Amino acid sequence: MKLARRTLIPGAVVAALTAALAAAWTGSAPSAEARWTFHNDAVGEVVSAPDGGTRSDTCRGRLRAVAGWGTFVDVENGEDPAAVPVPPDALTSVRYQVWKAPAGIDSFASAFEDPETGALVLVAPDGTLREAALAGAATTPARSLVETPRPAGGDPGRSGSFVFATAPFSVELTGVRPGDLLGLTPRSSGGIFVGLRAIDCGLPVLGARVDLLPGAAGNVVSPHDDAQLVPVRVFGGRRVDVRHLDRVRLGEAAPVEVRAPRDHDRDGSPDRVYVFRQGDTDIQCLDGRVTVTGRTAEPARISARAPISTTGCAG
Repeated sequence: MKLARRTLIPGAVVAALTAALAAAWTGSAPSAEARWTFHNDAVGEVVSAPDGGTRSDTCRGRLRAVAGWGTFVDVENGEDPAAVPVPPDALTSVRYQVWKAPAGIDSFASAFEDPETGALVLVAPDGTLREAALAGAATTPARSLVETPRPAGGDPGRSGSFVFATAPFSVELTGVRPGDLLGLTPRSSGGIFVGLRAIDCGLPVLGARVDLLPGAAGNVVSPHDDAQLVPVRVFGGRRVDVRHLDRVRLGEAAPVEVRAPRDHDRDGSPDRVYVFRQGDTDIQCLDGRVTVTGRTAEPARISARAPISTTGCAG
């Protein structure tokens, strides 16, 4: 998820910390699909990835996520997350808005609030000012304490943000089409957006077969080694023609190399190897699996999960 800065008051500066969490709020198995994004006022959210989509995708009709409260914990210098006091406002509800960017604008980085009209305005590439459209709003329930503070960065032995309280929420979206750029922001954030792309969740999602790190003894990934290259073989089949497969992602990463099709398993259908840079995937220490997604020519989406082991993690 990419964050953008919005100026509410001339000269105001808003800092943001991007973090990650290995377990989605539903309590499902650890997955690289979902990540926490925190704001400077300790409000954060993790968006539930649609089936066959990445964590920066959302269904065009509804956005599902969880709001959280977190704070930095210096565990490397002996600070214990369990001893951190949780303020009363960590358990309050949070008001969210979802904005739709005008066509031709690919980021909320230029967004600001018009002080006279209150409209959200973005700067187009040609320098003209364009108003965003409010696509939805919702208020979460009161946030509840989690049983054990969760390391937002996925590594309990490293200093970073920990999640202390959460609440699920759902926003019904209106006037949104597949491909639209959306910006999710808590109303009190001071202008930090989580950027999302709307997708058509009505498309069929096809199961696919993949081989992570083909030829290696195990699917071992080093989350702190951003330069590690992670090859993934996607096997072709009756409904998955890798020659016409696009938008292939490992977690959130686009491939840095795509090799020529080849029938590796000798089943008559070509397969293809995609190579990803680990630092782009956002794989974290607590992840036990990763998800590969893509788009076929039908159109349809593919989704395949592969188990992983992580190394180089503290704690």
